[in-house]
Amino acid sequence: MTIDFSTKNPASCFIELIPEITEENSWTGGLVLNILTSRDSPLDHDSKAHLLNLCQLVASTVALMEEDPKLADRLDRYVNDTPVDNNIPITTKDNVIHFNFKTKGNA
Repeated sequence: MTIDFSTKNPASCFIELIPEITEENSWTGGLVLNILTSRDSPLDHDSKAHLLNLCQLVASTVALMEEDPKLADRLDRYVNDTPVDNNIPITTKDNVIHFNFKTKGNA
């Protein structure tokens, strides 16, 4: 499958989860995880490497949650207990939801 990056920020990286599904279109629990970047990224080598490393860290939580259910519980509590900031700009396009979390420093 080819991803059309023409409408995306070329500096972006994406974590793609491709679910394994049954003939009845139910998720089996299995998945393929991909990290995607644009060949046209304007980032310098070090910046791109750091961003890809961050993607790898985030993506690795999938395997770690399977190995350590307590981590999955901690992450679930964090997601469910984090207050919603109604001032976060949210936009949608097709089936993609965009959040803009402007931080006071580096992630």
